[in-house]
Amino acid sequence: MPEQPTKFINKYNMYDSKSEIGKNLFKDETLDDLLDLTCSNQSGISDYWRRNTSSMEASELANILRALNKVAGYIGRNVGQIEWAGMSHNTNGHIILNPGSMMGKYPVPTRKFDYLVGIVVHEGLHQVEWSNYLWEKVHENIPEMKMSEKIIFHKIIYKGEDIYVDSIADKSVLGLYTRMARRVAMEQASRILRKGPISVDALVLHWWQIFLGENISNGNASYEKPLNILIDLGQRLKEIGGLPKGVTSRCELRSQLYIEFWEKIKGLISSFEVFDKSLCWYPEAALQDKKTQQRETRSQPRLSKATIHNIEERLAYNSLDITPIIRSIVGPDNEDIVPTSRWDFNIPAHPVIDYKLVARLKGILQKYSDQRTILTRGLTSGRVDRRKLYRAPINGRCFLEKQKIPLLDWNICLLVDATGSMKGPKWRMVENTLGTIHKAFSGFQNRLQAYAYFEVEGVCMISNLIKEHRILSVPPCGQTASGQAIIAAAHFMPDDKRRRFIIHITDGESNFGCDVKFGINHCKARHIHLVTLGVAYKDRDAMRKQYGRTIQFIDHFGQLPSAVEKLLKWTLLKNKTHVSESGV
Repeated sequence: MPEQPTKFINKYNMYDSKSEIGKNLFKDETLDDLLDLTCSNQSGISDYWRRNTSSMEASELANILRALNKVAGYIGRNVGQIEWAGMSHNTNGHIILNPGSMMGKYPVPTRKFDYLVGIVVHEGLHQVEWSNYLWEKVHENIPEMKMSEKIIFHKIIYKGEDIYVDSIADKSVLGLYTRMARRVAMEQASRILRKGPISVDALVLHWWQIFLGENISNGNASYEKPLNILIDLGQRLKEIGGLPKGVTSRCELRSQLYIEFWEKIKGLISSFEVFDKSLCWYPEAALQDKKTQQRETRSQPRLSKATIHNIEERLAYNSLDITPIIRSIVGPDNEDIVPTSRWDFNIPAHPVIDYKLVARLKGILQKYSDQRTILTRGLTSGRVDRRKLYRAPINGRCFLEKQKIPLLDWNICLLVDATGSMKGPKWRMVENTLGTIHKAFSGFQNRLQAYAYFEVEGVCMISNLIKEHRILSVPPCGQTASGQAIIAAAHFMPDDKRRRFIIHITDGESNFGCDVKFGINHCKARHIHLVTLGVAYKDRDAMRKQYGRTIQFIDHFGQLPSAVEKLLKWTLLKNKTHVSESGV
């Protein structure tokens, strides 16, 4: 698949915003006015499914992006991420939206949101149908032509692709959204062109309006012949959209079609005036698109950095990329932060469970957990129940019994270093330890979480090792990003009244990502007890320097199960923050 350039969408229109005619499209009318004029009889479509709204700016703008990305998921696989201007860090293939028309009133009115959905559907279909690849095919096959002819030819292709993707959208409910955005764009263009002379710009606008069943205003007899040719072109494009061929085949058919119809129409319209004399596509598309984006973003309303960080953090809760969460804790300007992502591609683990250790761990949990008192009343023996003394002469059931039952509501997270140095017997011992702890915790109200972290191509991966009562595993590899892994593990621990502990197992110091101190401080701020087990690492002073008093050491991985047992007994269950090195 060819790489899609970033699309910075300022408005759904035939004109590029860098042109003189495009700069004035929102000058006299606001989006609210245009929606009232063109869609006054249309009620909010998204009211039927959009429920997550907010009166707070950052929350509402995050909700909008989340909803738009869900819509994009129904369009196709390669639509790309939907983002507000200023948010994107890696913009290849992303659709960047201008937040200016959505700001000011929250929750955003339904019709405004519908308009935005229409824009995303339109541009998303351009991505799915590989419009950029079509431009490349046309550029390869067209004969040499004058610049004036190339500009006109580009306008026909540009609008032809809009008609093509809109005809695809109209086959489903998505067409309701594109129709709303299309009417606004047509009204904007009509107001500028209706009083002008005969022009190519007006011709393609009339083609757009007629083919998609909209009202045409200020028609001219000079447009009749070229319009008939263009309408025939639109019909052929619509037929291509319904073919069961692959996307590359459809692109090649459309490129041939544009060249064929250009030969039919160029003699009729070469003398027409052209208002917007800029090309719609350049061979260096990605570079040009980037320059255009930089020009546009300087003149558009921008979100503040604090709002952008807030939006990114809210979106990260349900996203695989959790880097914004790390940045919100460490600081947005920290240069040591590396991309952090959740990893869902696990493999089954086959741990060897030590059932003697399971029994000992269950005993520790029951002995040191909080107790709940249960009263059993109406007994024939036991302690006298003053509330039931009236029953003594009747049936003798005036006694009670008190029982204390352990609550067993521990909240423990096992965070394991799964970097390259943990391969082989070390990782098998970790799997066995995890399986044993999981067996001891099962069947109660305890919450046990387990994560492994490792590095792949400069990204810190956080992988869940427990899913639906199954123990999972990952292939150890990469560097050690302990600081960011501790932050992620602490962040995803639930906020409840249960005592919360993180047992971090590693065989070396952190050498990737942000400093470990940020993870330790975050655990303290959230009242989470953190203990790090350093296993079989020679340079203990370096690890003490990183982890301080939260680090404990064992000599080899064979001691790991018993070391975890003692940590649960002495450090966690008695809420001690430090265990002597000899004690482990």
